[in-house]
Amino acid sequence: MDWPLAIDRNRKALVPIIAALFALVSAATATLTSPLRGEGGREADRRGAFTLPRQVYAAIMLVLRPAESAVRRLIVIAARGLILKPRTSRPLPPNLPAFPAANSARIPAFALLDSLKHFDFEDFDQNANPCVNFSSSYDPAYFLPSMSQPDEPVNASLLFSRLRALRHALNDLPRQARRLARWRARRDLLLKARRPTRVTPFRPGLPPGWRKRSIHAVDEVLKECHGLAIYAVNGPDTG
Repeated sequence: MDWPLAIDRNRKALVPIIAALFALVSAATATLTSPLRGEGGREADRRGAFTLPRQVYAAIMLVLRPAESAVRRLIVIAARGLILKPRTSRPLPPNLPAFPAANSARIPAFALLDSLKHFDFEDFDQNANPCVNFSSSYDPAYFLPSMSQPDEPVNASLLFSRLRALRHALNDLPRQARRLARWRARRDLLLKARRPTRVTPFRPGLPPGWRKRSIHAVDEVLKECHGLAIYAVNGPDTG
């Protein structure tokens, strides 16, 4: 398997998809000041939150989750065979001067691990099938009132952060691969100490954002990246 070629091919397929998401944000907020400093977006409202029209938010989330899963699997492929030691924490020197507040424009770290499925048994009915919620980690796009208006503003602060982290990770896969290698080293130490921890960056079953029937180009990219990542971790299926 030519892993560099596989990574490069899928990375090139994801670049225009992510660029289109930023373009969609810019088009929706063309007349307003950008909270991303030139990357498109809506000016902070009085509560300090960035907002987008509900329909734009939903359209971006439709692509963002599978794109994140695809990039996460490219990182797994890029980290194949990479072994690093976990970083050791160092004590802070005494009388350390106070540092200024962190820069809010700093790009957040990309999530290397799939969000786990959550099971909600609060509505369990003993006389019927249990109501199980297989939703991933909370996201306002999936819990919006059904009677809301398409152009109603939605808090998009988290979405902006995820978009920026996604693009940064795709543009620097080697660094993300080193992050994953250090996570694996920390995981091995925890397993050796018999402490509970995640064993794999993948969640059981299908990845977040997976759709059986493709409705967007990102769906096919995710399917290929997922298959390649499983092959890279487990080797060929000889069964």
